[in-house]
Amino acid sequence: MTTTRIGVLLGCALLLCPATATAQLGDFLKKKVEEKAKQKAGQAIDETGNKAYDEGKKAPTAGKKDEAPSAAQAKPSPSDEAAQAEKGGVKKGEAPAEEQAAGDAYGNKFDFVPGNEVLLYDDFAETSVGDYPARWTVKDGGGGNTAEVVSNKGKKWFKAVPSDSGVNPASTHFLRYEIKGDLPKKFTVELDADMGAPFWVVFRPKSGPARDVTFNREDVRSANVTSPLKPAGKVVKRISISVNGTYVKAYVGGTRVLQDPDGVERPIVRVGFRFDLLHGRKEFREDPEALDHQKMTSFRLAEGGKDVTEALTTDGRIVVHGIYFDTGSDVIRPESGGALRNVLQVIEGDPALKFRIEGHTDDQGGPKVNGPLSEKRAAAVKAWFVKQGVDGGRLTAVGIGATKPLQANSTAEGRANNRRVEFVKL
Repeated sequence: MTTTRIGVLLGCALLLCPATATAQLGDFLKKKVEEKAKQKAGQAIDETGNKAYDEGKKAPTAGKKDEAPSAAQAKPSPSDEAAQAEKGGVKKGEAPAEEQAAGDAYGNKFDFVPGNEVLLYDDFAETSVGDYPARWTVKDGGGGNTAEVVSNKGKKWFKAVPSDSGVNPASTHFLRYEIKGDLPKKFTVELDADMGAPFWVVFRPKSGPARDVTFNREDVRSANVTSPLKPAGKVVKRISISVNGTYVKAYVGGTRVLQDPDGVERPIVRVGFRFDLLHGRKEFREDPEALDHQKMTSFRLAEGGKDVTEALTTDGRIVVHGIYFDTGSDVIRPESGGALRNVLQVIEGDPALKFRIEGHTDDQGGPKVNGPLSEKRAAAVKAWFVKQGVDGGRLTAVGIGATKPLQANSTAEGRANNRRVEFVKL
């Protein structure tokens, strides 16, 4: 697998971020676990698997077709979602974009598991309104209509700007970073997108035409597959894409909407985003309001981690970055379902296994806020497993804080990768 090196400077979205907890929680923890065990039971993980990687295989050409959670901070950094809340964006306790009961993880059809090592994250928090974001470029195959960062209720978005004639021509924007050879064999892309207008996530190979996953109002398309999509309306949805070799899966909210075993061509040298053409389409001529719905945010590119069973065997622990929470809350967000059930499968597979659930954070913020919140979040993760029928005596929830970083906290990606949950075998 070719090593990917990313040179970036922006912060990441929030990851579970516990601080130090007492080692002996006793009856108090038991009570808290019971209080938090309101979350809806998930189903056994859906066995879908991925096609074997074949770098030499070429797909036929075709025509058009929350970062993970961190604790609330006494003085949040501008790169954290907590800062957005402070500015009037994502409010504490505000419901996720998906209309789903709090703590109700997506069911077993949602088998998406975010990559464990963040390569790039951009929520545009450090880009001034009206500017073009520094991490993106229109060179080398990009360009088109103007796009810029806008603010909507304090939250930053990358948005296509209508031309003087009032139409939105297409525009393509690639991430500005160095890929040496190819992206990792396994990687994931996540973003929040307004579904009121079509957009593409673009994967450009070293040679030949770019391959896209196109999200229209009523369907999703890849190089070889078109799948119907229930119209989402003018609402923000979580978009998730997993790539394993040439195999592509795409999800809208909690639903898997597309599978294409030859959806991309290797090596992949650029990843981008395209605001699609609206001019000339009848549905958009009759709906000019759609021009305000070409926007996206929270773009997360991550390398796929080890298989959980392999990680447990080789490392004695499972490192998870895909357990998400609302800002300032210990309620598990629904998109955490895939990552949680991935670990649940291991726990259920061996009744003799016992784990210590560790919450880890970066070095931002202070312990007075992070400590209590992180303990509640660790307890909430344990409670989710107890709700699935796991004996609570097999699990211990603790907070580690910033004492065991995986990477230096001097970069945004380093801090993002330090915010994690680990399941350590006892």
